Amino acid sequence: MEGFNLISVTLLLTLLNSEDCFGILTKGKSSAFNSDITIQPRFVSRGNTFKVVTGDMVTLPCEVQNLGNFVIVWRKGASLLSAGQQMISRDTRFSLTGYNLQIREIKHLDQGDYTCQIGDGSSGDLIHTIEILMPPSVQIIPQTGQVTTRKGGPVSFECRASGNPTPVVQWSKKEGLLPSGMQVQTGYLLSLVDVQRQHAGTYQCIASNGIGQPATGDVKLHVLYPPEVTVLRSWVNSGEGLEAKLDCLVHADPPAEVSWYQDSFILQPTDRRTMSQNGPTHSLLIKNIQLSDFGNYSCLVANSIGREKKYIELSGKPGPPQITSPGYSNPFEYNLTWSVQSVFPILEVRILYRRILINSSYHHPGQWHDLLVKPRQIYHISTSERHQSYSIKSLSPDSVYECLVQAKNQHGFGELSDLHQWFSSQKGRPLVHLTSKQSWIHDGKRARFDCLILIVVWNYYF
Repeated sequence: MEGFNLISVTLLLTLLNSEDCFGILTKGKSSAFNSDITIQPRFVSRGNTFKVVTGDMVTLPCEVQNLGNFVIVWRKGASLLSAGQQMISRDTRFSLTGYNLQIREIKHLDQGDYTCQIGDGSSGDLIHTIEILMPPSVQIIPQTGQVTTRKGGPVSFECRASGNPTPVVQWSKKEGLLPSGMQVQTGYLLSLVDVQRQHAGTYQCIASNGIGQPATGDVKLHVLYPPEVTVLRSWVNSGEGLEAKLDCLVHADPPAEVSWYQDSFILQPTDRRTMSQNGPTHSLLIKNIQLSDFGNYSCLVANSIGREKKYIELSGKPGPPQITSPGYSNPFEYNLTWSVQSVFPILEVRILYRRILINSSYHHPGQWHDLLVKPRQIYHISTSERHQSYSIKSLSPDSVYECLVQAKNQHGFGELSDLHQWFSSQKGRPLVHLTSKQSWIHDGKRARFDCLILIVVWNYYF
């Protein structure tokens, strides 16, 4: 008889659709075959990772099919949050929407795994993960934001950044480029080697990860270095009864003491002599100059790290002439022009010139011609410059010449000018000066100075 019942049940199941089968299988104990077959509940939702920002709201889904009489339980770690439709957690930010867990005003402590469990868990768990996205924050090392080092040494700054996702850290210098020459450098560590005084300033680290606003931190670098001194003019011209100002430009840290000397004697302020400072410029002003004031002066600058001295000559003699004439001439004549600084009139000028014999195999200078001349002069009182000119004649065509100029006033001859060279054009091809812009006519065509020089150099050396 038992065999007959089994065959009957099998045939019946094949004739019924799925809903009929489910109805039969879920009937009470009065059914002939209800207690032997049970359909297990299953999760419809899938586990997921939710990336949220603090303050947001998130809903963790837990959709279940065929729940039957089972109970849904939510856990976070070992903590029980809810059972069925009853909230266990006292945190009012947690609530149920159906069997979905909703969390409002997300906090950082809400990060972690959340488990949706059916009954005792024998049917499996559904796990969701909450990941809190955090805007960047930075911590500068050293925490004081101040670094002091000596010139020539190494130094490093560290910018520790936190946030989710991991921030990108970049360094920049507020006052300009980084010592590397770059505008921005990526990395949490900024290292400088062979620190110079120009590297002092404020360095800024910027951390960003796309969440919120970038975070910034500053560190100020203080560089200690011995004095660095430059003179605005190493030679100053003046005269009796006038005044002269000598300037030294000083950079030093710690601040330096500046002393002025004439020859080897230290100077003190007097009614004719005053010392002053304007920013990095230290000045010695001498009024009503006397003959004894001419000579060699120096500014001695010293701090706790080192010292440096620079020299300035105060002279009544003319300065070295600055030759202003072009680098080429007519075949037989050259108009030599120059300017010289002198508060006193120029009494005479020495001109030294010679021809240089050049070809492809040798360079042979000729004999110097020594001229003492008294050309006219135009004086510019604002600059104490005197402009003069002299025409050198009897030149050889198609040649290279060089010259030196030295000026003399009532105090004597000054220093020689720098060596100046020019080229005389070929015979029959005169150059005629047209304008102050150094435009010239050559064989009926206008040519610029630099182009002509290039052609002459090519002819001589190639």
